[in-house]
Amino acid sequence: MQWLLGFGMVTRLKAVRNGMSLSGLSMLVGLGVSSLVPFIVEFAQLPITATPVFVGLGVLTGFSALLLQGQGEYLRAVFSGQRTAIRLYELPFLGFWAYLLFISAWKCAWFPNTPFDTIVGPDLVATAAVREQTLASSVFTEHLPLVSVFSNQPFYAPFTAMQQVIYLLAAQNDGPFVFGKIWLTVLVVGFGLWLYAELRERIHPLLAGVLITVLACTPELFSYTFLVQTDWANAAFFVVGVMLLQRYLASGGRGVLAGSALLMALACWTRTETIFFAAIGSLLLFVRLVRRHPVRAVVLAAGYSLAGLLPVLFWNYGFLRGYVPLPPQAHLGVIHGVTDGYVGKLLAVFSAMNKTVVFDADYWNYTVYIFVGLALLNLVLFRDKRGWITLVWLIGIYGLFGLIIQHVDGANVAYTFRRGFFKLLFLMYVYLADTTLVNRLSEWLYRWEDRAIPLSDETPAPPGIV
Repeated sequence: MQWLLGFGMVTRLKAVRNGMSLSGLSMLVGLGVSSLVPFIVEFAQLPITATPVFVGLGVLTGFSALLLQGQGEYLRAVFSGQRTAIRLYELPFLGFWAYLLFISAWKCAWFPNTPFDTIVGPDLVATAAVREQTLASSVFTEHLPLVSVFSNQPFYAPFTAMQQVIYLLAAQNDGPFVFGKIWLTVLVVGFGLWLYAELRERIHPLLAGVLITVLACTPELFSYTFLVQTDWANAAFFVVGVMLLQRYLASGGRGVLAGSALLMALACWTRTETIFFAAIGSLLLFVRLVRRHPVRAVVLAAGYSLAGLLPVLFWNYGFLRGYVPLPPQAHLGVIHGVTDGYVGKLLAVFSAMNKTVVFDADYWNYTVYIFVGLALLNLVLFRDKRGWITLVWLIGIYGLFGLIIQHVDGANVAYTFRRGFFKLLFLMYVYLADTTLVNRLSEWLYRWEDRAIPLSDETPAPPGIV
């Protein structure tokens, strides 16, 4: 049902060009939108039990299926053999990734939640909601008045907790769903399918496979495919939103922009501080459009920011400060100023980010060094401007993380930035796929293989695809 829920919505938007991307994006959108169902059940004054939740999910899926009406031409185009065919040299990559995913899925199915932030945060909220059949559980009404001054984990953005609710209800206390974690495997598969499909649209599948494999072998990134936290899902939604926005800036399409705004909203629904990073997208929209269409530039930039702001306002003010009576000492995040030695302290933050996270091979293996080496080689050889928008995102996110750590209580390098670095890591390899160096290698491989080079985002799409 989650996949079908996303499939109708994504098909209607016509935001992608091939069936693999459509399938992966459908799973991501379905997971994101389905996390609204427990709230709908709660506000309808129904118990958080299997029947109301899954009936609600089924009703939403039915409405989404109605969106497929009249989309036959588009679906035939994106699922054509030319756009979805798998070549023989792709099979070793697919086999290796399947092996890693098997390990991850097995751990999700049979190992309980272990991260501290999860045990006292999203999983605690979900477990109490299922046990007490309400989202306004004793976690908020009885326990937090005693401990909220020490902990803000129960206040984390609700996507992870709501997926735990749905999959705990599916478990019925038995089987592979018993710890409520299988949704994470589903999300990883959906995002992996999307990212690989999109990269193989831009560059030769062999190079796309190499880039994805380097990411898959990153120790920290792989470990969080079975350790339930908010950050992997946040990175997946965020990176898809960025890539769709880049497609809109390159070739237009209202559905593409709407898809980007939806995924960015889901990223904010997963981690609240994402609203600061979404502002980069609004700025890019404004700068790109302001000379030709100043009014439109203001409207679209404001609308893009509003899409990310709405889930933040709903959770932090509508639910936590409105529906749930929080204790007066509860703190959902405090921003403070720095009066003495501001620049020196900020530089110290960036130094710590680089030393303890960015260039720590224990976390990322050689992933960062490969990116830096190839990016510098590309800039030296070609003085390249391709992919500059991705570089803007990378620099902007990195800088904003430093400011967040400087000014937000509880934000730190060791945890906030380390797990938030997932977003940067994915975008680094999206950037590499756009460089002239990798594209020249891709063109050489296509010529050697005697195959036509696929369409870029700037190339007009075939009939039925926008």
